[in-house]
Amino acid sequence: MSKNNRDVKFIIYQVLYIFVIVVITMKGADLNLEKVLTEEDAVKKSYADSLKKYIDSMLALGLVPKIELDSLRNIADLKVFVPPQISPNMITLQTGQLVVSQEEFEKLKNQPELQQQLEQQQQVEMEKTDVTPLVAAPLIQYTQNTITNRGNVPLEIYGDDGSLIASIPAGGSRSFIMGGHKSVTYKQGGQSKTVSTRDNAKPEITFEQLKPGNSDASLRELQSVIGFRIRIKDDFLGQLDVKITGPVVVEDKGGGVFDVKLKYASSKEQFERMTENGGAPFRASFNVSVKDRISGHSIQRQGQYTFGEW
Repeated sequence: MSKNNRDVKFIIYQVLYIFVIVVITMKGADLNLEKVLTEEDAVKKSYADSLKKYIDSMLALGLVPKIELDSLRNIADLKVFVPPQISPNMITLQTGQLVVSQEEFEKLKNQPELQQQLEQQQQVEMEKTDVTPLVAAPLIQYTQNTITNRGNVPLEIYGDDGSLIASIPAGGSRSFIMGGHKSVTYKQGGQSKTVSTRDNAKPEITFEQLKPGNSDASLRELQSVIGFRIRIKDDFLGQLDVKITGPVVVEDKGGGVFDVKLKYASSKEQFERMTENGGAPFRASFNVSVKDRISGHSIQRQGQYTFGEW
């Protein structure tokens, strides 16, 4: 109870105390065990308790009752006094409950609605800040692609079968290997765009014949120079496996270029042993195979030297 309520209650009890003193003065101060009033004229205890409960309830609600007694004769009216009925919900305060004014109650009642409006406003402001247009770069099948997200919300890329290929955070970048999807869909901040992918073409092999020989060519001479220059053409050479097999020596020049030199026999005696069951012109072949490790594409070609003597 607040200090003001305690002061009001004190004043009320003081008035009752003075009232009792006046009654004793008028009736006399004979403190024997005889009744001052007959039982019929006395105020019943239930009425007094009801009045006290009413006063306490008013104080609990923050109200200050006004008590007026025109004369001492009005005390007889207490016998028939019926205090107003007050709802128990109004006079009984549980732990954690407060008595507030109507104005404060309206503010508290509207607080959830105001909070919801504030959250909706913040959401709208967040959506307004996402003004970065969605850029859908074309991706290439069966190779590693790198995408940078220059927006301020995450970017997701889905394949044509609905599977998630990559999720890129705002301001970040990510590398991933594409499969054989014919199209992909970019999604970012409510935006969506579908684009077709590019095919990863098969690699190509080309032979440049520098000294392939002929039916009269000398094996010893052919083995001393570059006979073939092989070029592998592909957009992604780093994911290719290249194998050149046969009686040759290979030098990797880089960039998909390989120089090939024949190495059939190291001496005339060896040449004669290897060709004794045959006749000129003699031939020596080598094979070139190229395979894409990601797409599985593979191609093969064969080169051939021709010579007639050592």
